[in-house]
Amino acid sequence: MPDVLDEIVEENARARAELLEAVDAIPAAVRLEPSIDGWSVKDILVNIAAWQDGYAHALELMARGERPKVPDYEDDDIDAFNARRQQESASDSWEQTLGRLRAARERHEAAVRGLLALDPERYAKGKTARRLADAADHDREHIEQIAAWRRSRGV
Repeated sequence: MPDVLDEIVEENARARAELLEAVDAIPAAVRLEPSIDGWSVKDILVNIAAWQDGYAHALELMARGERPKVPDYEDDDIDAFNARRQQESASDSWEQTLGRLRAARERHEAAVRGLLALDPERYAKGKTARRLADAADHDREHIEQIAAWRRSRGV
């Protein structure tokens, strides 16, 4: 595997470990409170898993020479996509949510590794394959929200 793909996979793993560390210490009683810009910690994890799974699907298409697409994402309507994922997972337990997050990461990592067949130019910084492969930025965006919320709550 080219070094750049190894670096992406390793950086994604570091970010995911940071995310899990950020949520691990949150008491169960407050994980479902919609207090982070209207989202709960569970909602944030659902969001991360949904996008990572969608990016994995897009990367799988790309590796087969097809146009990348995130399923059920239409008309650049991020809010609608996010709302549908939240609604679909509303009754999921915390453990189910963590399982979904883990499955999305595993699928995504396999999809990133599937980029090996692509011309290395395709996963250079700024290219679509690179943006879809780099899940660390999305994790860290939400880690910052969770950390700020934890500080404000003394959690």
